[in-house]
Amino acid sequence: MHINNWKQIIYTIAAIQVGTGVTIIGVLSFIPLFLVELGLSDAGEAAFWAGLVSGITPMMVSFSAPYWTRKAEEFGARKILTLILGLITIVTFACFFVKNPCQLFILRMTQGLMGGFVPVCASLTVKFTPKERMTWGLGIFQAANVMGIMFGPVIGGVVADLFGYRVPFLVFGLLALCSLIGTLLFIPNVKAEKKPKESILQSIFYFLENPTVRLMIFLQFLCNFAMTGIGPILPLYIRSMMGIDTHIVATVVGIIVFIAGGASAMASMYVSKLTVRYPMYKILMTSTLLCGIFFVLQYMMSTVWELGLFRALTGMSMGLVMPIANTVITLAVPEERRGTVFGVTTSLSLWGNVVGPVFTGVLAMQCGYGSVFWSTAFIFIFATILIKIQRERIVIDDRKRI
Repeated sequence: MHINNWKQIIYTIAAIQVGTGVTIIGVLSFIPLFLVELGLSDAGEAAFWAGLVSGITPMMVSFSAPYWTRKAEEFGARKILTLILGLITIVTFACFFVKNPCQLFILRMTQGLMGGFVPVCASLTVKFTPKERMTWGLGIFQAANVMGIMFGPVIGGVVADLFGYRVPFLVFGLLALCSLIGTLLFIPNVKAEKKPKESILQSIFYFLENPTVRLMIFLQFLCNFAMTGIGPILPLYIRSMMGIDTHIVATVVGIIVFIAGGASAMASMYVSKLTVRYPMYKILMTSTLLCGIFFVLQYMMSTVWELGLFRALTGMSMGLVMPIANTVITLAVPEERRGTVFGVTTSLSLWGNVVGPVFTGVLAMQCGYGSVFWSTAFIFIFATILIKIQRERIVIDDRKRI
C-alpha cells in the first residue's frame, strides 16, 4: 500500500461494508411477513420465528468473528474477505428457493458463519489508516455500518412490496457479488506482522482483563440488544397501527428504518466534534439515557409517522454511543493489538443481537408489543447507570479518563 492512496482504500472498504450490510440487514423489513407467506398464520408464532431467524445470524457471527480475524492475519485479509463474500453471495441466492421457515433459518445461520466481514473490514481500516487520522478512519467505518443498516430495509421493503418477498434475495445476492468484485479489484492483500501464537480464548481473556474494553463491550452488548430487539416485532406492530393499509407495510418499515439510520449516520459524523467540547462519558450517559426515554415515547405514539419521528431520535442517540465506544476500545489497547481487538469485541457484543430478537419475540408473544418497548427502555436506563458507576475505571492510553 502506498500512503498516498490510503483514503481510496478506506472508501473502498466502506463501500464493501455498505453493500454487504445491505445484503445481511435488508431482509429484516419483511422477514416476519415472508414467514407468514411460508405458512405461519398466527401473529405470535410469526413474531417468535422472526426472532429466531433474525437472531441466529448475529449469533453465528459472534462465534465466527475471532476465527475470521485470525485467518485474515494468517493468510491475508483480502483472501479471507474474498472467501467470506463469495460464500455470502451463494447463500443469499439460495434463500430465494426456501420452502419453509426451517430452511430459511438454516440459510441465515450459514450466512452468519460467513459474517466475519465486519471485524475483517475493521482491522483493515485500522491497518491502512495513519495513526493521526484514526478517528476519521473509524468514523468512516461506523458510517458505513450505519448506511448498510439504513439502506438495507428500504431496498428490501420496496422490492418486496413491488415484486414479492423472494425477489429481494436476488437483489441482495447481486450486491454481495459486487462487493466481492470490489474486494478483488481494489483491496491490497497485506499480511499482518507475525505475532505470538495464542488461542482464540486467550485473546478473549486478554482483552477482557482490560476494564475499559470490558465495559465498552458490555455497553455495546446492551445497545445491540436494545436496537435489534425491536426489529422482529416492528413490521407486525406497524401493521397493527396501519389497519387496512397493510399492503405497503414493508415499504413503511423500510422508510422508518432509513430515517432512523440517516439520523444515526449524521450523529456519528458529528460525534468527533462533540468529543472536543464535552467529555466522552457525558456524551455516552446523555445519549444512552435519551434512548431509553425515546423508546417509551415510541410506544405512546398513536400514528406510524409519530413512531417514526421518535425512532429517528433514538437512532440519533445511538449514533453517538457506538462510535465513542469503538474509539475508546481502540485507544485502550496496545497499537499492535488494534487489528485483532475488533474480532473479539464483535464476537462478544453481537450476543446482544442474538439475545435481543429472541427475547423480544418471546416477550411479544406472551405479553404483547408494549412490553418490548418498556423492557428496551429499561435496558438503556440500566446502561446509563452502569456508565455512571464505572466511569472511574475507564482509562485510555494509560493516561487519561474519558
